[in-house]
Amino acid sequence: VWTRGNVAEAFPDIMTPLSWSLWGETMNELLRNAFRYYSFSSEVKEKCFIMLNNGKLYYNIGLVNLYMKKIGLFSMDEIVGGETAYRAKQQKGRIHWLKFLFHLPGSIRAEKNNGKLEEESRLKWREFWRYHKKWAELDYQSMNINELFHLFNERIIYGKANMHLHTDATTAAFSKMAMLQWKLKKNGYDNSILLKLVNDIEGIEMAEISKHMEQLKHMIEPLEQKQQILQCLKNENWEQSLLDSGFPQVCQFIQDHLIANYGHRGKNELEIKEPYWAENPRMLLNMVIERCENKEAGRLREQEKINVEDKKFGKLIRQARTFTMLRENNKHYLYFIIAEIKRIIRILNLKLCGIIPQMEQADIYFMNYEELGRLVRDTSEFEKIKANVTVRKKIYSQFLLNCEEPATEKPVKQILRGIPACYGRAAGKVKVISHDYAGDIKKGDIIVIKSLDISWTPLFSVAGGLITELGGILSHAAIIAREYNIPAIVNVENATAILKNGDQIILDGETGVIHYDKTVSTS
Repeated sequence: VWTRGNVAEAFPDIMTPLSWSLWGETMNELLRNAFRYYSFSSEVKEKCFIMLNNGKLYYNIGLVNLYMKKIGLFSMDEIVGGETAYRAKQQKGRIHWLKFLFHLPGSIRAEKNNGKLEEESRLKWREFWRYHKKWAELDYQSMNINELFHLFNERIIYGKANMHLHTDATTAAFSKMAMLQWKLKKNGYDNSILLKLVNDIEGIEMAEISKHMEQLKHMIEPLEQKQQILQCLKNENWEQSLLDSGFPQVCQFIQDHLIANYGHRGKNELEIKEPYWAENPRMLLNMVIERCENKEAGRLREQEKINVEDKKFGKLIRQARTFTMLRENNKHYLYFIIAEIKRIIRILNLKLCGIIPQMEQADIYFMNYEELGRLVRDTSEFEKIKANVTVRKKIYSQFLLNCEEPATEKPVKQILRGIPACYGRAAGKVKVISHDYAGDIKKGDIIVIKSLDISWTPLFSVAGGLITELGGILSHAAIIAREYNIPAIVNVENATAILKNGDQIILDGETGVIHYDKTVSTS
């Protein structure tokens, strides 16, 4: 069962050949290793979990569930997300105990590894940060194309060698969350209790960006020149505008707290062509502007006390929360490496275009890794490579033009349903956004989007609610929604096609129901 579901969590909506050649098979191999480890199934090494089809990525949720059942566990569709989630929800979650016991040695071995994961992860975070600071001092402009490609290779190898940290934490978080969900249901608790138990997890790095934005707001708010500062932030050359206007402290705060800590993140992060925030911080700046223009305080909601028996659930709750935090933070720190790879490829691209007059700026992203290596070794290879690049660019551009689904005359749905991801109710106007979105969301708007990764976190500081077409209760969007206490529903089929900008809706994050009525005035 190929789905657009969980794949958007790790990969962009569409992908260029260079990015896929760097990361696609690596992710497939990590998934193969994980299931070979648990299920002792040798045939898994031949399986494909993620594929690229005409630039668009698909995830084989059917194959994942096949191997989950092989080791005796029920489907995790509701945790992971995907088109089979509703069907799975109707079925009673059961564990096949004979299969589970047969594969118990693999589970015990995995549990031992999980016990070491937090310590290993924290050591790696410090290591990645040290390398990040060291790499920032390198002058890539002074290097030739062979030196740059050598460093590019080093970063790729280093990144691939450490990517297991994210997948290991993800596997652990998914399994602990699924087990906790099963155990709670067995003891008579509904799904809203699960969401409340894994709410407000301390230490998720990307969730901390809200605190920095609030500090910046408090710095700007009392100043008489507030509107002048916000106008400077709207300019393309915002840094120089702030300095020229006499606001160096604002410029310094953004650099030291937002760019330094989060500049390596961005949209569609494994897409090499996509800029990271240090390259283009427009989304961050727009969120700062919106936050400063909004007089209300940041959204806060008192945490609800949940009483469950600690002896029965305590360890599992702590594990689910810890591995969820590790999942997000391991990705956060790994992406220092991804940003550095992007920095190198930008300079390598400029130098190649300077050497090869007929090479266009975008050509490099439509080569695969092997072709790029050939080109660096011998620039005369470009003529042979260019033929493939031209074909791929044409397919890619046609796909971008025709990626929207054709309009249909389906009856308007008054009620939509999905998987509850963060409890609470919200009423507000719909704001449908795409992956090219860069700002302009108003306080209280309910974001409707196909999928979100964690790098969209700045949006949560002003949003009133969240609806996504893809994902499950452990998707990055769901985790951050819970950290910001924003009611959220994920896996809502065709939400971006049915809901329109300005529609007034009521979102119920406990039942997964969205009440939708176009007759309500939106003026």
